[in-house]
Amino acid sequence: MRRRLLSRLIPSLLALLILGALASYRIALGFANHAYDRALQDSAMAIAAQIRSTPGHTTLDLPAVAQQVLLADKYDHIYFMILGPHDEFIAGHRGLPPPPFLPQEKNRAYYDGHYRGQAVRIAALYSPTVNGDIKVMVAETLVKRHNLMDEILLGMLIPESLLAAAAIALVWFGVGHGLAPLNLLRQAIATRSSQDMRPVPEGHAPEEVRPMVHELNALLDRLNGTLTAQRRLISDAAHQIRTPIAALQAQLDAALRETDPDELRASLQRIHASAGRTAHLTHQLLTLARVEPGGQAPTKPQPIDLAELVRSTAADWMPQALAKTIDLGFELEAAPISGEPLLLGEMLANLIDNSLRYTQTGGQITVRTSLLKDAALLEVEDNGPGIPPDEREQVLKRFHRIAGSPGDGCGLGLAIVEEIAHSHNATVGISTPPSGQGSLVQVRFPIRSSTPDTPT
Repeated sequence: MRRRLLSRLIPSLLALLILGALASYRIALGFANHAYDRALQDSAMAIAAQIRSTPGHTTLDLPAVAQQVLLADKYDHIYFMILGPHDEFIAGHRGLPPPPFLPQEKNRAYYDGHYRGQAVRIAALYSPTVNGDIKVMVAETLVKRHNLMDEILLGMLIPESLLAAAAIALVWFGVGHGLAPLNLLRQAIATRSSQDMRPVPEGHAPEEVRPMVHELNALLDRLNGTLTAQRRLISDAAHQIRTPIAALQAQLDAALRETDPDELRASLQRIHASAGRTAHLTHQLLTLARVEPGGQAPTKPQPIDLAELVRSTAADWMPQALAKTIDLGFELEAAPISGEPLLLGEMLANLIDNSLRYTQTGGQITVRTSLLKDAALLEVEDNGPGIPPDEREQVLKRFHRIAGSPGDGCGLGLAIVEEIAHSHNATVGISTPPSGQGSLVQVRFPIRSSTPDTPT
């Protein structure tokens, strides 16, 4: 960053100094030329004062000695010429260039020309006489002017160079001093370990950079939350999977030692059931990992009707309901929201699976969707054993199972429902149905804010 700033600031600063020096040079040169032009004009006026004019005749009454004094100069050659009203030559040096334009004010004109192979500066004066206007032109070569230009340029070059060097030094020091806090921040971040998610200190950061540091700290906080959740999930998964795998291995060892065919078949059935529970646990853990904050890439919310979502997956649960002779019914009313279809489908699957697992054989389950003024509702009601009021908040946490509850669940279904609902700004409520038996799980989606949170 420092190199980039210097590469932009120093050339711009030098360009500005050069333009300033050129402007100062032109202004000083203009004043000097103006002074020399006035001197030429004074000479022309002195010559015009010596012109004698009578009707029909005009002469210059200027002795040769006076002409030598007037035209004497240490550096330049000075010439003059007088022309009559009809541009007839009266006196002076023939061939001086006449004025290319009429004077705009005070009957005077200044212009450049060439005489005897040299560049000259000429002052022209129009002097009225009885015979008409007479042109008096005085010219001089440009030696003094060029010498003055060199002196001005040399006089400005040294201080301007010193000023440029001082300005570059100040810019170099200023940029380095200004970026020092950023270098400290960079070093503080570069020396951190990958596990250090502490906020970056904002106190020493420049005012202009503090918003960026604030956002960086917010990102670190979100990332720390994601890593903490992942570590907790890995720890929980390791603990939860270890037990069923150990049980499965023990059952396999027992089956290998079994010689009675009937007992072997019973052992294999137990192994099959244990493998099914382990597979279910693994699926639930993977689902939980996906719905955790940062567990999947951000997806764009889509319009979705909860009723259509239920209809599209209803057939998947019929075999399990028929196996337990459970009356699985649906009361569906259009309930449009905005969300992520795969996550909402997973939430619905966990709600129905949870009821099917814990509802007794011959029970009844009703899946219901409805639309209120400010919310869309997804409800799953059953007449199973129900959830005690003091356990309703706990069952939304991971791996929590009600003591003595039937079924072979792993305590993750409602926790997954809670995570997915939270990502859609929805709330999960558990109550007792109006019949007084079983449980009613209600997911309430605010209609105006059902967009899932962006995973980080």
